[in-house]
Amino acid sequence: MTELKIDETILKYETFINDVLKEDLRQLHDRLQYVNAEMSDLIQQKHTLKVVNNKQMHPHGFKTQVNIGCNFFMEAEVPDTSTLLMDIGLNHYLELSIDDANRFLDIRIKAYEKKAQELQQNAAEIKAHIKLMLFGIAELQNNAIGKNS
Repeated sequence: MTELKIDETILKYETFINDVLKEDLRQLHDRLQYVNAEMSDLIQQKHTLKVVNNKQMHPHGFKTQVNIGCNFFMEAEVPDTSTLLMDIGLNHYLELSIDDANRFLDIRIKAYEKKAQELQQNAAEIKAHIKLMLFGIAELQNNAIGKNS
């Protein structure tokens, strides 16, 4: 292989790494951040359910402030915490018992954990491809240097 062809091949490999593989890795990282943020939100919702339903802390319900729009708040009292309205996605709400809400959140958390694991596996594969390509570039450079000596 001539030196010009080796340089062209190395340039193609480097371009592929930078334009394709690293961009794929960045997109996977962004998706993983989103999945982790959603998981964190769901875990926080589980904690909130636990606090709201704690009869020792709130034996007769609890008081809260509700945003009624444009950052105007109104005091509200919630005497019965046995059921609640939960956003199940696409702005659809379902009335659930506390146990059902916890089960729903557990299922969603597990689904996001599975998705995060899948994304991490994909990222590991892309990183392996990048290392393999870099190894190939190093071999080409070593061969070119060896032939020039």
